[in-house]
Amino acid sequence: MRRTVLLAALLVLMLTGTSWAFDFDDLFGEDLFVELEMEEGALAPEEALLVQDRLDVGGSYSFNLRASRTMVKDGDDSSKLDVSLGSQLYLDARPDPNFRAFGKAGLKYNVTEDKDPLKVKLLELFADFNYDNRVFFRAGKQNVKWGVGYFFSPADIVNIGRIDPLDPEAEREGPVALKIHYPKGSNNYYLYTLFDGVKEAKQIALAPKMEFVVGKTEVGLGGFYQHGKHPMLMATVSSSFGEVGFFGEAVLNFGSERGFLEPLGPLYEIVEKEGLFLQATAGGMYRYTDSEGRLDLAGTLQYYFNGEGYADQEGIKKVRQALINEELPPVINPQKLGSVALVGSGRHYLAGAVNWNRILGSKFSASVFVQANLSDGSGLIHGTLRLPALSKLQPSVGVSTNFGAPGTEFGAVGRSTAVFAAVSIGGSF
Repeated sequence: MRRTVLLAALLVLMLTGTSWAFDFDDLFGEDLFVELEMEEGALAPEEALLVQDRLDVGGSYSFNLRASRTMVKDGDDSSKLDVSLGSQLYLDARPDPNFRAFGKAGLKYNVTEDKDPLKVKLLELFADFNYDNRVFFRAGKQNVKWGVGYFFSPADIVNIGRIDPLDPEAEREGPVALKIHYPKGSNNYYLYTLFDGVKEAKQIALAPKMEFVVGKTEVGLGGFYQHGKHPMLMATVSSSFGEVGFFGEAVLNFGSERGFLEPLGPLYEIVEKEGLFLQATAGGMYRYTDSEGRLDLAGTLQYYFNGEGYADQEGIKKVRQALINEELPPVINPQKLGSVALVGSGRHYLAGAVNWNRILGSKFSASVFVQANLSDGSGLIHGTLRLPALSKLQPSVGVSTNFGAPGTEFGAVGRSTAVFAAVSIGGSF
C-alpha cells in the first residue's frame, strides 16, 4: 500500500512539473568471485545483484525557517522571514540487468511567498540500456557533469542550469538528451544529442566528449555544436599532489551570444562581436585534519577568467546604476539591452571558502565564503556558524555583507549587511 501511494504521488509530480536536475554518481563495486551451484534458469550471481531490488521507491523531506535583518548604508533597514517545505520522491526500476528506468520529482512550498508559493518540478526522468554490455545509452532528462570546477565551471556547456557560487553543490538542471557512452579501458567516450528547445530537426545539438587518464591526472576534451549558435571547444584537467587537489578548465567560443557595450560619444551602442572568446579557470582544494580531531579544516580557492567580460568597466557600471535609479540607460539602442550581461560582466573573478568542522573537537562548525569581481573591485562575504544539531534539527546563524562602489556588480544596490538565524529539518525515507 505504501509503495502504491508513493508511486501515485510520483506520477502526479512528473505530470505537473517542469524541470530541475539532480546529479547521481554511478556506483561501482569490486567483482565478487563466488563459486555457486545454480538451478536451471536461475540468474547469474552478477545479474542477481543487479536486479535484487527490482523496484525502489524513496525520497526526502525538508523544513526550513530563516529570519534575517538587513542593514543598508544610507538606506532603510528591513526584516524578512522565510518558511518553506520541500519534498523529493524517486522511483528506480530495474526489471532486468540490461534495463533501468529512473524518475525523480520534487516540490517546494514557500509559506511566506504570496505569488506562486508552490513549485512542482520534474528533476530527472530517463531510461538506461546497453548494447552487448559494450555501449551504454541513457535517454531522457538527465543531469550531466562536464566540468571539474567548484565555484565556476565554464566547461559545463551541456547542463541548462549554472553553478551558484554561494551554493556550488546544489543540483543543476540538466538537458533532455540521448547519451551514448563507450568505455574503453580507463578511457571514456561520450556523445550527447540534446533536444531542449528543439522545434525542428536541424536545431538538435551535438556534444561529443572523451576522458582519458594519465597517471593521477584525468583529462577531458569536448565540443558543442548547434545550428544557429556559435560552436565551442572545451578541455578539463584534474589531478592531485599529496592532500591537494587541482583542477582547471578552458572553453573556446567561436563567437558570442552576448551583446556588448561600445562607446559612441557620450553614449554607448550595443553591438555583436565576432572572433574567439576564451573562458578559463583554475583552482585547488586542500583538507587538513590533526590527529586529535581539533583542527578539521577544508579550503577551496578558484580563479576565473571571463573573456566575454569588459576590460573597461565604466560603461557597464553606468548602465547598472541607471537601471537601479530607474533612469534611462546611456545607450542609443536600449531595445537590445536584454542581450547585455549585467551579471558576470567582469574579466577576472576569485572565489574561496574555508570550512572548520567540529571546532576544537566540539559540535560547532563554521564556514566563510568570499567572492570578488577583481575587475571592478566588488564582492561579497558570507559567514555561517552551525550550532550543535538536535536530532534532525540543524540550527545556524550567520552574517553576509557586500562591498564595491556604486554601479559595480556586487555593490550596485549599495553597501548592506545582513544577519540571519535559521533552522532546518530534513531526512529521507
